[in-house]
Amino acid sequence: MKPSKRELVRSITLAGMLLAILFVQEQFLVLIPQFQFTVVLVIVYASIFPYKILVPLIAAYVLLDNIYMGTLNYLYFIPMLFAWVMLAIVARRIRHKDFYVQVILAIAFGFVYGWVYLPARMIEQGVGIFWLYLKMDLPFELMMAASNLITMLMVYQPLRFSLEKLMLHKD
Repeated sequence: MKPSKRELVRSITLAGMLLAILFVQEQFLVLIPQFQFTVVLVIVYASIFPYKILVPLIAAYVLLDNIYMGTLNYLYFIPMLFAWVMLAIVARRIRHKDFYVQVILAIAFGFVYGWVYLPARMIEQGVGIFWLYLKMDLPFELMMAASNLITMLMVYQPLRFSLEKLMLHKD
């Protein structure tokens, strides 16, 4: 069933508001190393929105983040975009799976997110950086994985329930 124009406008408007939440929460939490709600929010958004809204939302988030942080460089922008879009796509595909599968995805993303930057680092600093990068990035990956576990357990289900309720609300 094709959504009405009103439903489409509602979805796009809601996606814009959720993009603002995604971006702002990360900026507020920037002082806490490797802690943010970005992963859980992307997984929640992926459970609700179709790809035609989800992927542009994620691309807009990555672009805003890179512009704001002053890192709009293809060596960082492309891996970041790839990582977040892949998270959204995988999360969308497993949205009907058991909760523990989504938690495993969030934990795994803590590592994958660090690994996607490895080719850029190797371009910048040489191939010899491979093992050193993995070793030096491991504590940050572990912190991000732990943060993702905690945020998924704390807020995933209430956020998803609230967003589903908001999406189903009819005027």
